[in-house]
Amino acid sequence: MSANSIYTPAISVIMAVYNTQRYLTEAIQSILSQSFTDFELVIVDDGSTDGSPEILKNLAQQDSRIKLITQVNAGIGAATQRGITESQGEYIAIMDSDDISLPDRLKLQKQFLDQHSDIDAVGSQWRMLHADGRDIGIDTHPTDSERISVLMYAFFSLHHPTTMIRRHSLEKVGGYSVDRSCLVPDYDVFMRMQLAGCRFANLPEILFIWRLNPASTTHHKARAQCASVAEVRDAGFNQLLLDDPRRAADTAKTVICTFPTGTWQDERIKQLLPEQGPSLLYRTWRNLPDATSGDRLNKALVLWLEKPELYCENLGEQLLANDKAWLAALLNAYRGIENLDPALNPDTLAIIPCNQIAVSLFVTYNQAGEDFNQRLQQAFALKAQAKFSIEIIVVSVKPELSLKPFIPLLATHDCIFDENGLAWHTALHRAKGAYFAYLEDNFRFNIDVILKILASHIQHKTSISFMPDTRYFSEACDEKGQPALDNQFHPVWTRSTLLGKNRVQSSHFIHHRSLLNNLKGNLAELGVAAGRYLGRYLAIRNEFNIIDGAVSYFMPGIILNANPLPLFQQTVGNWYLDYGMTNFPDIVFHDNLSKSEIAHYAQTLSTAWLNKNLYIYQGNISVLESFYLNRVNLAIRIPLFRYLLAHNKKTYLLAFWRKKDYLSATLALFYCVYQAIAIRLFSPYKK
Repeated sequence: MSANSIYTPAISVIMAVYNTQRYLTEAIQSILSQSFTDFELVIVDDGSTDGSPEILKNLAQQDSRIKLITQVNAGIGAATQRGITESQGEYIAIMDSDDISLPDRLKLQKQFLDQHSDIDAVGSQWRMLHADGRDIGIDTHPTDSERISVLMYAFFSLHHPTTMIRRHSLEKVGGYSVDRSCLVPDYDVFMRMQLAGCRFANLPEILFIWRLNPASTTHHKARAQCASVAEVRDAGFNQLLLDDPRRAADTAKTVICTFPTGTWQDERIKQLLPEQGPSLLYRTWRNLPDATSGDRLNKALVLWLEKPELYCENLGEQLLANDKAWLAALLNAYRGIENLDPALNPDTLAIIPCNQIAVSLFVTYNQAGEDFNQRLQQAFALKAQAKFSIEIIVVSVKPELSLKPFIPLLATHDCIFDENGLAWHTALHRAKGAYFAYLEDNFRFNIDVILKILASHIQHKTSISFMPDTRYFSEACDEKGQPALDNQFHPVWTRSTLLGKNRVQSSHFIHHRSLLNNLKGNLAELGVAAGRYLGRYLAIRNEFNIIDGAVSYFMPGIILNANPLPLFQQTVGNWYLDYGMTNFPDIVFHDNLSKSEIAHYAQTLSTAWLNKNLYIYQGNISVLESFYLNRVNLAIRIPLFRYLLAHNKKTYLLAFWRKKDYLSATLALFYCVYQAIAIRLFSPYKK
């Protein structure tokens, strides 16, 4: 390089700083320690009033790669744009002043952009760090440009401080907004870039640690920031409507039907801005013509999931029109207008004792791909290594999928299947195993552990065991390139917490075949939700051992399937099982119940509980408490209510007293006293 030449770094890292002295040094050092070294770090101090200016001055004196700029406070958009204007690099890497870039971030992102000239900006996956230093898990965004493009109209599908951007792509749209009223200049600039034809990607690697800093704009101005998000989102979608109406319609349909109850961004806006109306994207979808029966069903499903009390009748009609009589009947039971006809339960099983095979292993087939192939190979390995007999049964979750491409492989391993698809009820009836195990989509076994559990069940005639899964992210890679472990905190797993966190599927269980005797349900109409239904049925009706280390689950990324049916199937299936298959209507319909219906359900629920068809846990207890406290006359007569009272005496007594229901309060108090005396008198004899 000659003395007169001007050095141009490959990458300019832009950091806007405002009052982040606590984390500032760590953030800067994470950039200075990058494995890729051909960069400049342009820091814009946006009028900090804490100790940040002194820290910046000292660090800039120590490393020539730091270019320090100070200005009167103008906002993060203006500060970021000032840094870009005074930088030189072909690539612009964004860095927040309270976060951490991992050592290979710049290297991998530059490498990706060098190799993908069609991509204008690339982000990454990231870990989240609490302000006190606790690791609180991983967050992910889609990796491919197609999904990112669609999701940009739902939420910001690039995490701004993880991104590296081509300079010319930024310049094409005029860079960042310097208008202080725009509190999301990152979302704004990427929306404008997308509308200008730019394409984005996210690397699967975790290259960033994002700190949940209570002092940041995200926390400090949450309400105003939400309003800014809504404004940018609507403006962007409005421009798409003008530029490409057909694509806008397809995007609206995809987003709404993929997220029928709204995205996390919709929920945040609803919480912080309750006066805010529906988004332009939602209003566009609402006004789309329903060209097919599928369109009509999807619209009815979305509307019901949003407000079930208003749209039950319409949805019921659409379910019947699409040959889903059981779901339609279940919906009527959900709103309390009729009991579910037992004739609509083709999967009611009367499983006879069978000792021909030790274990029946059900492998679900939802779509062809690597996941199905890997699960088949695990099933074959399990069968080959077992010292007891195993049959493999392939269950087609979607009846339209053919197994013809797999016939030679399945036949070689003596699998039970049907080339046109084997439905759940047929598979269960054909099973000959004394014990059932399941390997559903995205699940994997630890074969050695599973074999030991199965052998123990067979030897000791154990009825049922539960195997909580270890979770991994399919779209996030660790430093070895493997799916990243989900290390998010979870409660101690018990029957109650597993149901409360909705962490029960059939693949979590190994159980004796007899436990599915008299299973009620139409698994064919439950579709992809059938595995969750089976798992929940087993969890509600049975006490079980919990055995760790046997099962892994690989969480898929966002799938733009534009199909709200699975969420509806899971919702009504959970409701039916959570209330003991009694047809007890949802709480939004309780005002419509007559006195005789209230008395009927009070007894029916209690009977279901006594028969172990109803399990009390955090997901249903508040509804049951409300029903018995506010609607049932002299509820103390009911065994289930007495159980609830015994576990929450003070709350119930106060509730009766505040309602001035002194008779119920007195009876409840007498019962509590009687119970306390009985326990003291008889507990010595139990010892």
